[in-house]
Amino acid sequence: MDLQKIIVQVPINYVIISMSDRLGEWYVPKFGPIRIRALIGLTFYPYTLMVGSLVFLGSLFSKNIHIMRSFYLFITFLICLGVSAHCFDSSAKHSPGPWSDYFSRKFMIIIGFTSLFAGLSFSFYFALFIVHSLIVAGAIEIFFLFSYNLELFNGFFHNNIFLAFSTGSMPIVSGYLIQGGTNIIMIILMLALGYSLLQVQIQASRPYRSLIRGEFIDPVMLAKYYENILKSVVIFSLLFGLLIAISVTGF
Repeated sequence: MDLQKIIVQVPINYVIISMSDRLGEWYVPKFGPIRIRALIGLTFYPYTLMVGSLVFLGSLFSKNIHIMRSFYLFITFLICLGVSAHCFDSSAKHSPGPWSDYFSRKFMIIIGFTSLFAGLSFSFYFALFIVHSLIVAGAIEIFFLFSYNLELFNGFFHNNIFLAFSTGSMPIVSGYLIQGGTNIIMIILMLALGYSLLQVQIQASRPYRSLIRGEFIDPVMLAKYYENILKSVVIFSLLFGLLIAISVTGF
């Protein structure tokens, strides 16, 4: 079957879900006040929960697991990435995010900073008094939160590589660190593990959004997206198996 025909013959009622209005996204409620629906959509909660869950995954590779540490760090990522990061993304001057039509830039900035401080407060105690390496991890994550979403440094960090690193690599490594993990080899492998997982989500979301907007996707480009997804799945599976082996054997 001709791939180009598959792309062109997208059902019209599906594409019309809005070329620019993100209220048509599958995870946004179809009823209720528009501002409330937009606020829920702003959090990108399915993907935010996915990213936050990497904290628990990273914790599982530690010899000693303190579940409450993971829980507080999980809440930190939910608030900081789910609310703060997306607020800053929509308030960017160069290319405002998809939810800037519903909220003012001033409102976004206020909510962004408020949620950032609120989120960090959940893990502040552990970073300051128990696991000092979290201070370094937190500083790195905050740097990317601002540089990616506000497109600082002329947008140098606003790309898929740093997005996958900050929302995939850092959560899983942070989950390992908060349990007191110090194995450098495992940290490196977890960085790659989280990165490969987020690349799957990123590579799948790009063509999805283009189809939703009714845009034509070149078959060669679409095939490249699928190829990247397959590669990321393979890499993720190999790294996951290797991490389990190292964790079990105590290497």
